[in-house]
Amino acid sequence: MVKVTRTFVREWAGVYNRRARPGDRSEERAIKGWLRGQPATKHLDKGHFVRLAVWTAPRGRAAYERNDPHLVRETTSRASRISNERLKLYVLTALEGVNVTVAAAVLHFFSPRLFPIFDVRVRTTLKKAGLWKRRTGDASIEAWEEFVPVMRRLSHRLRISLRDLDKALYAYDRWRRRRPRR
Repeated sequence: MVKVTRTFVREWAGVYNRRARPGDRSEERAIKGWLRGQPATKHLDKGHFVRLAVWTAPRGRAAYERNDPHLVRETTSRASRISNERLKLYVLTALEGVNVTVAAAVLHFFSPRLFPIFDVRVRTTLKKAGLWKRRTGDASIEAWEEFVPVMRRLSHRLRISLRDLDKALYAYDRWRRRRPRR
């Protein structure tokens, strides 16, 4: 069983920072930097929406591109203003190609201290640590609603950012050495 400690997070977030594609890290910084320049009510223009969605799930690019620019701005602005977290997520899924995983990433980019990235690799490591009971492939709104408090509690208990926790859990599943099967 995996034990998620502060040391574990520091070590594996470091692995993520060293091994993740430089383009992924620079794209994340660029989009977050652009969003920081906005007022409290955030929104995405179509270009930044497509970049963020592709950063999250590249295979959906054609669907993301089909969204009307005005709809992207209105939908993302509305999601930013809504106080109910489930409704925020649900509103974003109105955009073509946007599933719960992509919508959760948009919420993370809008509020990195409040929303974790909802990634299957993160859920897989949580399951190995005994902190996730659902199927790791369950990417439903209900699964996301269970995932967010688990990540927030763990982040708070370890006194680390949600993003560092995301990175560590992702990196552990992605790059740990696997024992050969016998």
